[in-house]
Formats: sequence, C-alpha cells, structure tokens
Amino acid sequence: MKAILGILITLFCFSAFASYENFTYRHDPIEHTFSPNVLPESKKVWVALPKGYHSPENAQKKYPVVYITDGEMYQFITAESMWFASIVGHIPQAILVAIDTNENRARDLTPTVPDDGHSSVDTTGQSARLQSFINDEVVAFIDENYRTNDFRVLAGHSLGGLFTITAALNTHVQDTFKSYIALDPSMWWDNALIVNQVELSAALFNSKAYNIYVAAAHDHDNVPKEFFADYLAHIQAIARTGHLLLAADKTTGTYDVFQSENHMSMLHQGLYKGLRAAFACYPVTCGVSAVD
Repeated sequence: MKAILGILITLFCFSAFASYENFTYRHDPIEHTFSPNVLPESKKVWVALPKGYHSPENAQKKYPVVYITDGEMYQFITAESMWFASIVGHIPQAILVAIDTNENRARDLTPTVPDDGHSSVDTTGQSARLQSFINDEVVAFIDENYRTNDFRVLAGHSLGGLFTITAALNTHVQDTFKSYIALDPSMWWDNALIVNQVELSAALFNSKAYNIYVAAAHDHDNVPKEFFADYLAHIQAIARTGHLLLAADKTTGTYDVFQSENHMSMLHQGLYKGLRAAFACYPVTCGVSAVD
C-alpha cells in the first residue's frame, strides 16, 4: 500500500511540475525603428508576439493588438500581464506594440502648451502629432507585417494615460481603437483642461461604442504635505473623468480606485484589470452586437 501511495505521489508531483512549466514566461521583443516622417526624429517600436504565433496550426490566425506608450519601460510588465491573462482565459492572445516615448516624453504625450511662463511647443503640447504617427505609420506597419484583426487597444500610464484619453477625443484616431486604458492619468494637466473636453464630448461618448478603463491610485497618507494640493487636483480630475465616462450611454466606462497604492505601485493591478475591461466583450466592443 505504501509503495502504491509513493508511486501516486511521485506521479502527482511530476504532473504538477509539468503544469507549472506552462507558467514560465519569456519575452523576446522584435525591435523596429521608424525614420523621421510625421515626427521630427526616429522612433523605436517593440513588438511582442503571443506564444504559438509562428506555429503551423496558427498560420491563418489573426490577433488583436495592444499599443502602449512608454514602451521602453512598460513593455515587460504589459507583455507578462497579457500572457498570464490569456493563459487563464481572461483575455484572448494578443500582440503587444510598445512605443518608445522616453525622449521628448512631455512634448509627445501632452495635448497643450500651458501658459506657465516656461513651457513651449518644443517641450509640450504635441500629443496629436504622436497620435498621428501611431495611427498613420505604426498601425499601418503592424497590420501589413503581422497577422492582426481590427480590435486594437491603446494603453498608457501617467502622462501616457492622459495621452490615451486625448486619443479617444481625437477624431483622426479615435475609431482606430476599440478600447482605451488610462492608468492614473495626468488629468490635472493645464488646469484640468482635458477633463472639460471630456465633459463637452458627452455627445461623442453617448453615440459611439468604446471600452474606456480609467484607474486612480489613492494613497494620500504617504503624500508629502507640500504636494498634497497637487495630489488633490490630480485625484479629483481623474475622478471627474471616470464618472463622466461612467455616465456615457454607449461607451462602456470603467472607473477603478486602488486604495493604498501609489502612482507606480498601481501599475500591476491596473494593467491586469484594464486588459480584462478592454477585452470584456471581445471580439466586439461592449454594447455592440456581432452583427452591428
């Protein structure tokens, strides 16, 4: 009896080990460099393909695509979140496109030039240009060189989250994406000007179907006193944006608040929950039937 029990335990351990091997993630990004065109300088873009992309049985399979800004830093955590969410069945397998915004970050991710005495068009306010780059050059390149379908997600954190919201307001690019993920977005920018634009765009969000996920970090206990007023402006602007989108008719807005998380620590949970919200009704946008 002991011998039989020992054999069963051994078999169980080998089986468990084999299943755990499936939870080993490897990220080997493909780097592309875009020459100056819409942008005045070259730009790097990294692509991470889902497991099995090159397998013969998937030769005809097409994949949705997640685009994220600050790609030099966030490609790894995003790709891993996408991988894990897909193997547990929360999202479909998808291609990740990570866009380098390290150089000229404030210039490329912000929508306006604040009247603060030191900002200029060389340092801020050119996000529409980067959105055109993504829409006209990157998306076209990815669709031509990889097996994609028309379900695209745009994600960003901090200034990248602000960029995501302004992309949803940009008539030139808004229909390129089905879902938007804005993580602790800098909605305080330029005296919360973009929050006012979201409010004025109620007709857009009431008439078009998008998934828009907005998340905020709420850790006020650890905010230094000298920055508390700025923190309040930040969190209040995000809350106002989130509630405006929640009230939209056709757009599916999701607003999350991560208690006891700071601006950076909210990334892991925010990305995962944002991806689930983005693909909640895949392959269509929530509120739209497959025959629409």
